Amino acid sequence: MIETAVIMAAGLGRRFGAKTEKIPKAFIEVSGKSMIVRSIETLISCGIKRIIIGTGYKKECFEGLKEQYPQIECCFSENYAKTNSMYTLYNMQDIIGGDDFYLLESDLVFEKKAITSLMKNKHENIMLITQVMKFQDQYYVEYDEKGNLKDCSTDKTTIQPNGELVGIHKLNNKFYKLMCEEYSKIINEKPELGYEYQLLFMSQHVMPLFVLKEDDLLWYEIDDEADLVYAEKNIMTKMEG
Repeated sequence: MIETAVIMAAGLGRRFGAKTEKIPKAFIEVSGKSMIVRSIETLISCGIKRIIIGTGYKKECFEGLKEQYPQIECCFSENYAKTNSMYTLYNMQDIIGGDDFYLLESDLVFEKKAITSLMKNKHENIMLITQVMKFQDQYYVEYDEKGNLKDCSTDKTTIQPNGELVGIHKLNNKFYKLMCEEYSKIINEKPELGYEYQLLFMSQHVMPLFVLKEDDLLWYEIDDEADLVYAEKNIMTKMEG
């Protein structure tokens, strides 16, 4: 049983403007509770014992969570302003150690099923997707006849999409270590690479990544004020109602 979760939370959250001048995006409240606290409490309810947060901008906010949640460990990336999510994940190798883990983005709201569906699935490396949910900034995913990741893009006209990326995954340690090994070859060339593109490279060239589609999953990625309004009106009312 996997008992570790990794949350990537180093970003600046510029699209929220003034809201993120004093706090990281993950601390923005959605229906009265911050996204990061929602994620932490859901993970703990699923039996997660270690929650490793990759931090950058306003790292002290995440460090402060340790007082309430002893499961939390933080890994600071001092180059957060000049890098992206794959660099954050790469920077966490020592603290992750030999653990298999669930990988999450920090700007999500989601129901418990997002984690339990990955727990129950027999595949060791999984990308979770749903039918297209977002009204903007969708990240489309295509899988092959075996259900493995074939392609992904923000432009659905360039692929034959089967759904939309949620931003929650299950990875075994072998896959993760190979992922970091491959990224080390291009880290100087692509410090701002998004982790999803490295996942795609892995599935295409190194080791298959299974795509699990959960069409009735309640979730949302919140990148700006418009997303926040939409999520509170259309997602949270169902999750909490």
